[in-house]
Amino acid sequence: MTHTHAEGIVMLAELQIKPGQREAFLDYTAENLNISRSAAGNVAFDILVDESNPETVMFYEVWASAEAQQAYMAWRIERGDLTTLMSFLAGEPKFTALRSLAS
Repeated sequence: MTHTHAEGIVMLAELQIKPGQREAFLDYTAENLNISRSAAGNVAFDILVDESNPETVMFYEVWASAEAQQAYMAWRIERGDLTTLMSFLAGEPKFTALRSLAS
């Protein structure tokens, strides 16, 4: 699947789940997935599980702009969702912002 936007941004978040928390984490994120997908400026939002390491989960997000992604994160922080998400994690998430070289 290809998403191309001249001003868009792809965000990857790599999350390490605490032992024994995987199912609860996946339930929580699945419940919130449609909220993320309906956020202003969201083009795609998928939750991916590493088959060789099931405690590693990736969020693949495509946003129309960096500003849309930043507004979404600020809203999630304001709601307290980030605190809840972090309670499932074994450490800090790793975030990578990517831009397409060609459209």
